[in-house]
This record gives sequence, structure tokens and C-alpha cells, in this order.
Amino acid sequence: MSYKILYYNWDPYFGKPSLGGGVSIYCRSLIDYFSQQSDYEVNFLYSGVDYTFFGKQPYVKQVSNSRHPSVPTFSIVNSPVFSPSHFYFDNPIGNVENPDLEKYFQQFLVEHGPFQIIHFHNLEGLTATCLKIAKESGARVVFSLHNYWSVCPQVNLWKLESSPCSNYLEGRACVSCLDTKIHVDLELTLRKLNHLGSLLGQDQQSLPVAVAKKIYRGIYSQIWYQLITRTKSPLNKPLEMSSTDMPRQADLYRYRREEIVSLINRYVDVALSVSERTTSIYNQYGVNPALLTTKYIGSQSAQFQVPPSNPATYTQGQPFKLIYMGPARRDKGFYFLLEELRSLPQEELSSLELVVASRIYDSVELGASIEQKGRLLSLAQSLHRFRFYPGYKYENIPNMLDGIHLGVVPSQWEDNLPQVTFELIACRVPVLCSNRGGAQEFVRHPAFIFDPSKQGDFEYKLRTIRENPYLLTEFWQEARPVKTVEQHFHELNEVYQTDIGKSLSLVGASSSGD
Repeated sequence: MSYKILYYNWDPYFGKPSLGGGVSIYCRSLIDYFSQQSDYEVNFLYSGVDYTFFGKQPYVKQVSNSRHPSVPTFSIVNSPVFSPSHFYFDNPIGNVENPDLEKYFQQFLVEHGPFQIIHFHNLEGLTATCLKIAKESGARVVFSLHNYWSVCPQVNLWKLESSPCSNYLEGRACVSCLDTKIHVDLELTLRKLNHLGSLLGQDQQSLPVAVAKKIYRGIYSQIWYQLITRTKSPLNKPLEMSSTDMPRQADLYRYRREEIVSLINRYVDVALSVSERTTSIYNQYGVNPALLTTKYIGSQSAQFQVPPSNPATYTQGQPFKLIYMGPARRDKGFYFLLEELRSLPQEELSSLELVVASRIYDSVELGASIEQKGRLLSLAQSLHRFRFYPGYKYENIPNMLDGIHLGVVPSQWEDNLPQVTFELIACRVPVLCSNRGGAQEFVRHPAFIFDPSKQGDFEYKLRTIRENPYLLTEFWQEARPVKTVEQHFHELNEVYQTDIGKSLSLVGASSSGD
């Protein structure tokens, strides 16, 4: 029997540039695999990305998929729910329900289904009520918990872009959590320009479209944003509020969390976590533990050829080679790492070689990096050697890691499972990680796990490793091996098949009863 399966992700993984990060890469690999299996007829849907100048009414459109031409691929155009989620942060109820959008989602399932399996990789661009619609269509509903969107409109349980959030104060902490202004009007127009360019045969990276967007950004920042700020500021007129007025927005965020968790518990068959830590956090916030299952995803890095110098041998007195890979972001621990290294004694720094492989993606990160430039340069002058790679290609990772003694994954938030952990371990580079998130589940050796909230713990762990080189060998006795993509997809196939026959027979019985 062939099963018809629908994958949903807000980002069109086949587009350039792809904005969905690791989840989009994962979806691409997932569809690479399952579209080749005779048991499955794969379809893909995304939403909250495509907008038109001509009309605001939502509609479903079949689009060309350059990566998988044989996979029917659809977009909900002009979705009233923007994606990614930070563009919709100020509308917590809109994350739960939007009847206009849900009408088109339901219509899509009727016209292009029935789907035996609907696998959501997030709900950004849709609403949580779409879980109910999916389940009532007769499908087995699988929801991958790649992040914390379901319990956090900020997605990553990261408060004010500065610290982990462990208490949302019944929604009060959410109200002011987004500390940067999100210009939804600007973003909407830029996306409409992308659409206009496509009508003229230009993609969004073409010179005419890029120039048009740059001109509009300038006009917006110089004229429209100033006008909006002056006319809509709540402080340009007298303001008085009583205590009874204050909790209302907080109540909406509280309702958002409680209702989304309730919808998961009622309409999801399997909630897939990428780490035990993610499972624990969702359990803590009320997701039924019977639905939660941890499935470590596979990684293409499992196929890497181990660099010839790895595992790199180290003896005290020689330069110690340390690498940081990934976004230069505060939540990823990049600036934490700089400050920790800057605090080391000069004699330790002078025998340390630091490699940073990172790319700046947006204006917030750029501003932070400019702010840190002087500190980074002052640190570099104290090191034995400093190397910086402005981004890197995936296939070049083994060469970059050749001869590296230790990789650092210093996550400051509960990072579900940083992919860089897989890449380092696959290339036989030991990993020093924080105790936040899922990286520690692959590291496992206590000498290589530090607590970022404990003053001096990172410095102590790094010094201990350097003074006891045998630990770099001992690390491999504890480290969890990287799972191949094929191993993971075999496990996922079992998730899809489990009880699906029973689910379909129950749907048939329900329909005949009506």
C-alpha cells in the first residue's frame, strides 16, 4: 500500500536563499529520501512567505520545486499569519487560530488529499488549530519539535535576547520580550517586490530586484518609519492606565501557551523531539509524555572522511587549537566565549590558537559583532594565532577541522540539538559544550560539559582538559556516535507506520457512523 504524506515547513527549503536554517536542510534530506520510497507519495506545503501586490486574499498555489520536480509543492499565498514567527510576535491569538487561513488549509487538504500522514516541522505561517483540522481529515499527525514555538512566541525561550527564560510569569514576561522593532510593513513590501520580480522573470537575488528593495528600504527608513513612529507612538499624547488594564496582553500570551499545548495533546499522534532535553522541557510545560518521543536526527556529517590528523594528539607546551563554528550570536554563546577567553591569564592565551568560522546574517548580529570588534581584536593579539573564516561550505568542514584539538559549543539557551555537535564528533574532534540543550547528550563526558551560570566553570573545564591531555582520548569512551541519515529515516518510517492501519480503520468507522 502506498501512503500519501504531506510535509509542512514555513520555509520553501528549495529556494535561494533558504531562510529556515537547519530545519530546512533537514526537510530537504527528508524529502530526498522519502520521495524515493515506493511506499510514499510525498507532497510539500509552506505558508507565510509569498505575498502579491495585486490582492490580499489568501489562496493556495502550486509552485515549481527545483530540488524535487516530481514532488507536488504548494504555497499558501497572502497568508494572514506571517512567518517566521518573530514577525507575528505581537499577535499571540493569531498563533492559535485564524479562521480565514484555516479555511484555506482545510480546503487544500480536501482538494489534494486525503493524506494518510501529515508531518508538521513547525506551525509558523499556520495556526495551532491546523493540528485539529489535520487530525479530523483522517491523517496520522506527526509534529517535530525542532524549537520551542509551541510554548514561546520568541521560539527559543531566550528572554530579551540576553538570558534563558525559565518563568514566563503567566504571560507578563512575554509582553516586552522582543527587544527589537520588527518592521512588518517593510518586510511585507519587500516580499511583494520579490513576487513582482518573479512576474517579470527575475528571482529575488537578481540585480533589478535587489536594487528595488534597497531603494525601498531607504525610503522606508527615512520617511515612512519616521511618520509611523510619530503618529502611532503611545507617548505622543496623555496616557493613563489602571491596574485592570495591564494584564490583558499578558493574558493573551498565557492563553497562547495553554491553548497550543492543549491542541497538541488532543490532536497530535506523535510529538518528535530531537533531544531528551527538548522532551523534558515540553513535558515540563504540559505536553502529554505519552505523545513525546526522542528521535535523534541523522546527519550527513556521518559520511565525512575523518581528517588525517584527527583525533589530533596534544602534549602540554604545544599550541592548543580551539574552534568555534556557527552563527556569531549571543544565544549561541559566541560573545560568552570571547569574554571567557579574554579573562584567561596571558600565559594560557599565548599558547592558544583560536579558529572562528562564522557568518553574519542580519543587522542585529552585525550590530553586536561591530560592538565586539575591539574585544575580538584585543583577544586576537594575545593569542598564539587567530584565524577567522567568514562562513564555510558544508563539504569543506573536514579540511577546516583537520588538526583541531577541541571544538566549543557554548550554547546559552536550551538549544534543542546544535548540528555543529554532529560535525565536530564526525570529524573526531572532542567537544566542550554547555549544559543547556541537547549537545551534552552526545558529549556525555562530565569533564567536557560546563555550566555557563557557574562563574569560572568554563575556564576550569578548558584548563583541566589542557593540563590533562589524556582526557581528549577518554572523551571517545563516552561520546555518542553520530547517526546516519538512513538510520534516522528508518526510525521515522517506523513512526509513520505504527498504528496507521488502526487509525485509518477508525476514521472509516467514524465516517460510516455519520
